[in-house]
Amino acid sequence: MNQDNQQLTAGYDILLAQDQPLSPKEMREVIMGKLGAQCNYTEVEGKKRIIYHNGSKDIIIFAKAITYLGNPHPIFKKRIQIPKYWIEDAVSLSKLGYDVRFIGVYHFEGFIIFADFVKDSYIQHQCNNSAAHIYINDLYQGDLYDYFSKIDQNGNEIRTISNRKFAQYLQGEMAESNLFKLFAQFNYGFCFGEWLTAIDAIQEMHQKHWSQWRQAEWAGWFLEYRFSHFTEKDEIHPYIQYTALTHKSSHDPDVFDFDIWFPAHRFYGDLKASDKSKKETPGNDQIAFVECLKKYGKFWYVIYQHETIKDSDKDFEATLFRNKYLKEIDNAPDSSFDPMSYHQRMKHSVKFTDMCILEINRINLHSILSDFNQGRQPDGNPRNPKFKINKKDIDNFVIYRYHHKDEQ
Repeated sequence: MNQDNQQLTAGYDILLAQDQPLSPKEMREVIMGKLGAQCNYTEVEGKKRIIYHNGSKDIIIFAKAITYLGNPHPIFKKRIQIPKYWIEDAVSLSKLGYDVRFIGVYHFEGFIIFADFVKDSYIQHQCNNSAAHIYINDLYQGDLYDYFSKIDQNGNEIRTISNRKFAQYLQGEMAESNLFKLFAQFNYGFCFGEWLTAIDAIQEMHQKHWSQWRQAEWAGWFLEYRFSHFTEKDEIHPYIQYTALTHKSSHDPDVFDFDIWFPAHRFYGDLKASDKSKKETPGNDQIAFVECLKKYGKFWYVIYQHETIKDSDKDFEATLFRNKYLKEIDNAPDSSFDPMSYHQRMKHSVKFTDMCILEINRINLHSILSDFNQGRQPDGNPRNPKFKINKKDIDNFVIYRYHHKDEQ
């Protein structure tokens, strides 16, 4: 039975309604209508198929309707069904030189968006009637920007394309966002995949005159230290700026106290280091966040995940070093020296393993963020309410992923 779930309208509103899938004949007519005279429905290797003649390459399109995955899955999660014969036919047709595409077609009240479920990973899995998942935000991104690509949590590449640019996409004319390329550049030079100790990180930040080198939560500040230096490069600064230490004192209502400003695209983001073992990561002050989102339309959470070795498992080596180091730098009297300060929460070392960028926008705002128990200020007053980001079902918000293992 068709159940109400999230539907994206042509005006970028979200409605709760039943799916409106096109029939195979209707999908074929829509696809051929967008691709024009270069597209035919003809027999290839014993079966009638949609074939698009793109210069020297012939593209064969397998098409399925995009529909809700079903209860009890989130109402923003959809899929196409990939039958086993798609896999078998794709393998044989590829050997003959055809470029085979697994295309999903989203339809609601005449609004069409295409999705290309890049076939390679599905072929590798040799699936039997497998579901290929896609999210409402993926569809929104593809139509808003004409083209969107991401890697999902299972390592599958998904591309969404507006119906305006479907032919250009198949001709290979669509390009990745420049901002994603810049993050890839930072990631390439960052210390992914290696154990970073508090002792080394604290000394490096101090020697490079990073103002936050004293902070006990050193792993997150080390990330910000490296990111700050990256954004100071002449070729990066026009597109990404680290603003965490410069916007705090501003009284300009258009300026917000977040870590990242994207000047060329005019929106904010925040940088987070998050332990992989945690199910959520703290967000930001609710009032400021909502005001910022209202003004600039979207917000990016840039989250770097790490594995962690607690200092308690290493005889508090990092705690003892940090507190002694602070004492020596400050020439502090013995009476003020606590060698075990912050020992209960101190990290001995971390290994950054992956990162992702979440986009919060009008489509998905209310699906990811909820109250986070912030406790109280040191003076006993309650802290301003913050959001938290649940790591479960975040694929409706992920717009970019990087895994260090992908480079190995």
